Amino acid sequence: MNLDALLQEKKILVCCGAGGVGKTTTAAAIAIRAAMLGQRTLVLTIDPARRLANALGVSEFGNEVRAVPRRKFEKAGVPLKGELRAMMVDTKRTFDDLVERFALNVEMRDAILGNPIYQQLSETLSGSREYMAMEKLFDLHSTEDADLIVLDTPPTRHALDFLEAPDRITAFLEGKVIHWLVKPYLMAGQLGFKVFRKGTSSVFGVLEKVTGMEFLKDISDFILSFEGMYDGFNQRAKRVKALLADRDTGFLLVTSPNRRLLDETVFFYNKLVEHKMHVDAVIVNKVHRPLAGSAAGPGGPLLSDQGRQEAAARMAEAAGFDGFRSTASKLLLNLARHQAMAERDSRNIETLAGSLDRGVGLLSVPLFPLDVHDFDGLSLLNQHLFAA
Repeated sequence: MNLDALLQEKKILVCCGAGGVGKTTTAAAIAIRAAMLGQRTLVLTIDPARRLANALGVSEFGNEVRAVPRRKFEKAGVPLKGELRAMMVDTKRTFDDLVERFALNVEMRDAILGNPIYQQLSETLSGSREYMAMEKLFDLHSTEDADLIVLDTPPTRHALDFLEAPDRITAFLEGKVIHWLVKPYLMAGQLGFKVFRKGTSSVFGVLEKVTGMEFLKDISDFILSFEGMYDGFNQRAKRVKALLADRDTGFLLVTSPNRRLLDETVFFYNKLVEHKMHVDAVIVNKVHRPLAGSAAGPGGPLLSDQGRQEAAARMAEAAGFDGFRSTASKLLLNLARHQAMAERDSRNIETLAGSLDRGVGLLSVPLFPLDVHDFDGLSLLNQHLFAA
């Protein structure tokens, strides 16, 4: 697969995957490559560990677009024909911006932003991080002058967390259960609600003991404040999903050769296809590869104690130092285990390939001795991603 050509063809590349598979560093490496090719590139991340900020050398990295210093490229001897900008998506700030955009007036805006329920839900509501990542993508696609935007999405525990985040947010805001719980308060006001409390409703009696009256008041105020804004949120969610399904948007699934993670990747891939998204490639990071010169060597025999001891004895004899035998045995065991993992990874990746449609690229990146945490590491990652 020609990944360079993909960078030229697409306007947006969305990197998806579980946590711990190198998704953030892959997004950064791809953005760097696009900038090297002369494109005005913007990379977005919602990674709370801020590893991308450290890798790119951006000390103050927040909910605003910032240029990555060109000296980082010059120091590494990498010619930079284009430009690279980066941004850390702040979930709550992005949610606040949405509220400001759709609030009918200043009073409604202030009531929502100051509501205790909103302040909690804007950061903790299921799907909010995924939705805000896509919302910020949509916003910057409309306002920023960029040839390519690379989005590093939040780690997905389940494929539907990402795909259904917009629907989940709007469904919550319009939820019948929430409205049913606070309906008496909404209809009668606080005085009427106090009278209602003295009635026979055991449900509200239990709710007040568990949550307190203040909770019901806060959530009632929250629901009231959002009246008239649902249509705006719904329309925005539809446009976000349309952008993700556009031909100019491509998805890159990032994973590792672990069988469980590969199974999740296949499930996610099928869901993306089902939702009419365009999956261009699957990138398998941290792959064990056979060590050079060992193709004829240490498969199964060295995993047995006898075979390993015999080989260690020959190595000690060749070295002329019998005390080397113990160390040689440990080295051979480590080598045999590595080869076994390389064979396992190869089989798993072959199985993965059989689950992908023709035209979907499959790239593998070896397991590096150290984590990728700086510009040099990102350059090394790119050597494997763009080797073709």
